[in-house]
Formats: sequence, structure tokens, C-alpha cells
Amino acid sequence: MKILFFLSFFLTASCQRDHIETRQVAKEDSAPPPGEAPAPAHGVHWTTPSGWKQLPGSAMRVATFQLPSGPGKAEVTVIALPGDVGGELANVNRWRGQISLPPMTEKQLAAHRVIVRSKIGPVSTYDFTGGGATKTRLCAGMIQADGMIWFFKLMGTDIAVAAAKPKFRKLLEGLTRDAA
Repeated sequence: MKILFFLSFFLTASCQRDHIETRQVAKEDSAPPPGEAPAPAHGVHWTTPSGWKQLPGSAMRVATFQLPSGPGKAEVTVIALPGDVGGELANVNRWRGQISLPPMTEKQLAAHRVIVRSKIGPVSTYDFTGGGATKTRLCAGMIQADGMIWFFKLMGTDIAVAAAKPKFRKLLEGLTRDAA
């Protein structure tokens, strides 16, 4: 009889519904919403070449440079990431893939690297031209500064990149540290 009493008590108590409340709580800002740029990286400063227009960063980009119109199209992008992001060879092969070139080996890397001296240290630069009817060309430089690796990439049609390359090189040579 006691068992029947406890069983009926338990079943009766478990059938009662709890009151459910809904509340809205503000979410902590731990990361930017998808599609929005993270806070720009600091540590490196440059002078925008004459005729180029610096646009605000977006997504992973710290900056984008719009080049004056002329024959062909090209743009310059600046990206800063922590660490070495896979190393020099991995980054060079990513760039080569962007213009449909096959990957290169560690042995081939040194033959294609040109060091540009900047005010904050050596910039490893590369210049590649892809195939096809309209040749795509990519000139890129990378430098380590304050625990970040900075990537500067000039990419577009072969003729536009050739015209912009002297100013791109000057931009790299003029890199300095941000004023504290």
C-alpha cells in the first residue's frame, strides 16, 4: 500500500508543468559579427604612393589600394596575421595558385626571392606571371614585424602590374613602425 501511495504521489507531482520564462540577454562582444572586419592590426606604417587611393580594410585586409585607371586593372592589398601562417613556401604557393601556377619547392624558392630593404627590415618579394590570353601578374612582399607577418600584394593584368610595380617597390622600401 505504501508503494502505491508513493507511486501515485510521484506520478501526480511529475505531471505538473513548470512555468517557462523567456528572456533576452545581450551577448558579449567576443568576436565581430560574420562579414565584419576585425580590428586593424598595428605595427607597420607606409606612405600611400601618389595617385593611389587607400581604402579602409575589410575582412582580413588591413588596407586596399585603388590604383589609377590605365591599361588593365590591378589593386594592392595589405594583410597582417599573427605568426608565420604556414611559412614562406606555403604563402608563395598560395599566391602561385591564385594565378594558376603550380607549386614550387623549397629549392626553387630562393631563386625567385628578391629582398627589398625597408626601414624596418628586409621584405621578401616575389613576382609571378600566370598564363592564359590575358596574363595575370602578382607581385608580393612579406615582412615579420612585432609578432605579425605582413603581406603586401599587387595583383592584376600583366600590363597594369608592370606600370604599378615601381610605386609598389617604393611603398615597401618606405615601411616604418607605427608611432607609439
